[in-house]
Amino acid sequence: MKAVMALATVAAAAAIAVVATNTAIVLADAAFLGFAFTQVAMFGHDVGHRQAFRGSRTNYVARFICGNFLLGVSHSWWNTKHNQHHATPNHLEKDPDVRFPIVVFSASQIASRGRALRPLIAFQAFVFPLLFPFQALNMRFTSVGHLLSGVASKPILQGIVMAGHFALYGALLVNLGSWQIALAFFAIHHAAFGLYNSSVFASNHKGMPVIEGDARPDFLREQVITARNVHGQPLTDFLYGGLNYQIEHHLFPTMPRKNLRRAQVIVRAFCEQRGIPYHATGLFASYREGFLHLHRASASLRRGASPA
Repeated sequence: MKAVMALATVAAAAAIAVVATNTAIVLADAAFLGFAFTQVAMFGHDVGHRQAFRGSRTNYVARFICGNFLLGVSHSWWNTKHNQHHATPNHLEKDPDVRFPIVVFSASQIASRGRALRPLIAFQAFVFPLLFPFQALNMRFTSVGHLLSGVASKPILQGIVMAGHFALYGALLVNLGSWQIALAFFAIHHAAFGLYNSSVFASNHKGMPVIEGDARPDFLREQVITARNVHGQPLTDFLYGGLNYQIEHHLFPTMPRKNLRRAQVIVRAFCEQRGIPYHATGLFASYREGFLHLHRASASLRRGASPA
C-alpha cells in the first residue's frame, strides 16, 4: 500500500506539471513533487532496511527503482552511509550523520574545523536549518561522486538508471515551456524535497547524547540513549514515515514501520524497568531540543574563545 501511494503521488505530481497551464499551479506542484519525492525516499528507506518485501532480490530491485530511478540517488551510497549510522549512532568520529564541515555536535569538534568556518559555526543553530533546502542537491552530487569513486557496487548500471531519471526530469522541465518557469520549478522542487526530507531526520538524533572515542555502551543503551522518539499520531506517523519511532527502528531496523507503534509500548516499559533513559517528546519540542543543543555546542565561539 505504501508503494502504491508513493508511486501514485509522484505520478500525480508529474501529470499536473505536464497538463497545467497556470504558472501558480505549476509552481505549487513543484512543492508537491518535493513532498512526493520525500514519500518515495521514506519508502526507499524501508526498502533499504529490507522491511518492504520478502526476499533479498526483490528488495534489491526496489532499491534501484526508489533510489536511482525515482530519486536520482545512488542506492549503494545511501545504504553504505545509513548502515554506518545505525552501527555507530551519534558517534562523533564514526557516524556520517554528525560529520558536517560547518556544524559541530560537541564543543570538542570545534578544534577540527577550519578557522574560516568558525564564525558560521558560532551561530550554527541558525545556519543549520538554512542548509536543509540544499540537502536534495547534495545527495545527487554525492551520489555521482560515489559512482566515480571505484567503491560503488554496479556503478555502470546505477549510472544508467540514474541517467534515465535525469532524462525524464529534464524532459519534464522542457515541457514547462520557458526556462524561467523551469528554473523556478527546479528550485522550488529541490528546496521542498530537501526541507521536508531533512526535517524528518533532524528530529531523530540531533541534541541527543553523543559518543566519543572507544567509550561506547552496550548495543541496547547505545541505540536507545542516542535516539529520540516523536509522539506518534496518525498524521505524524504518515509525515515521518514511521521514523518518529526512532528508538524502536534502531533496535529493530528490519521491522516494518506499521509494527513500530506496537513495539514502542513494549520497548519503553522494558527500558523503564531497567533504568535506561528513554526519551520521547512532541514534534516542536524535538526541534527545539536539537537547535538548543547546537547553540550550546558552539557557545565558546560566541564568547570569543579560540579552541586549538
